[in-house]
Parts: sequence; C-alpha cells; structure tokens
Amino acid sequence: MIEFHIITLFPEFFHSPLHTSLLGKAIEKGIVKIYFYPLREYGIGKYRKVDDEPYGGGSGMVLKVEPIAKALEDVKKNSSKELYTILLGPRGRMYEQEIAIEYTQKKEEKSFVLICGHYEGVDERVFTLFCQDYLSIGNYVLSSGEIGALVVIDSLARLLPGFMSNPNSLSVESFSKKNYIEYPQYTRPAEFLGEKVPEVLLSGNHAEIERWRQQNAKKAIH
Repeated sequence: MIEFHIITLFPEFFHSPLHTSLLGKAIEKGIVKIYFYPLREYGIGKYRKVDDEPYGGGSGMVLKVEPIAKALEDVKKNSSKELYTILLGPRGRMYEQEIAIEYTQKKEEKSFVLICGHYEGVDERVFTLFCQDYLSIGNYVLSSGEIGALVVIDSLARLLPGFMSNPNSLSVESFSKKNYIEYPQYTRPAEFLGEKVPEVLLSGNHAEIERWRQQNAKKAIH
C-alpha cells in the first residue's frame, strides 16, 4: 500500500482520473490511499488568502508559505508514517522512472506529500523548510502542479503488487531498464491500408520473435 497526501487549491481536479481505469480500481482495493488538503481552507484572514505579490516585483502571484505550513500540520496528524514531502514545479529535478522505483521502495515507512504549485510559483521557503524533494515532470509550462501530482501518483501506483493484472508486463515495458523504449507492437489485422505486420511476428518462432524485439527496441533520446 502507498499513501499520498495532496495539498492543492483544486481537489476537484483529481476526481475523474482517480475514479477511472486501473488507478481507480487500485484505490477501491486499498492499494493506493489518497487524502486531500484543500489549500483555501488554510488561507489567511477573513478571505482565506493563499497568495501574494512577489517581493522584488514581477507579474502574477505567489503561493504563501503560511497556508501550506498549516496544511502540513494536519498531514502530520493524519499520517502514521514519516512524511516525505515533494514540491512540484519547474525548478525541480526531472522526474524519471528511476525516481519512481526509488520512491516505491520507501512506501512502507513513508507517506508521500505532494504540494501542487500554482500561479507564478510557491514561496521558496516551502521547499527549504518542509520538503525532501522538488520535482519537475518536463521542460514545459503547465497551469498547475496538480497535473504533475497525477503523473507521480500513477507512475508509483502501477509499480505496486496487485495494480497490474499481468505484473510480468512491468519487466519489458518502456523504461523498465535505463533509457529503454519498448519494441513496436502490432495486432490484427495482419495488413491495413497496405501496411503489413512484420512476417517474423506471424511465424510462431519465439526465438526469432525475441531476436526481432531486441533488435527493434530503442534507447530513449534525452
């Protein structure tokens, strides 16, 4: 079992993806547990303020440190494990499969806290005071950290026993080895619009098929 605590301005963002497909089934079975902490509930003052203008000027608003600190206090109360807190944003290290594997090895003693950034960013003191990691899911700009949080949740969950109906597929899929991209896949019909399935895959010769797959697997370009 793996446990996630999500600090977010938009908990409703997660509703559909967490109730569909394999991830939804894993949550139903208790393989994955997820708790939400709506950041607005921890806002400052009458209007529940969660953001402010950045020091030094600039466009946009920055998420304040105090509401996130208050949310983390509740996370501590709700978790029986030590917290491993992750801030999601473009300044973080690039998230890769090796990190996902490393995280799943911590699942017995750690609860994962995902802090979803928004607006122009998050007060840097959130990271320096409370976080053990800072992750980016790619060199592009997204509207919020909720998307990144979903990527982390799904990529960790699918590594857990019981998540996949055929766990052997994990050993041959893309990134199961460093920079490995899985070979091309085909299914019926054997020919479509003039494009044919490679003859070797129709041969029934498993040794030749395996050789073809190894030859056509690729290394990821990074």
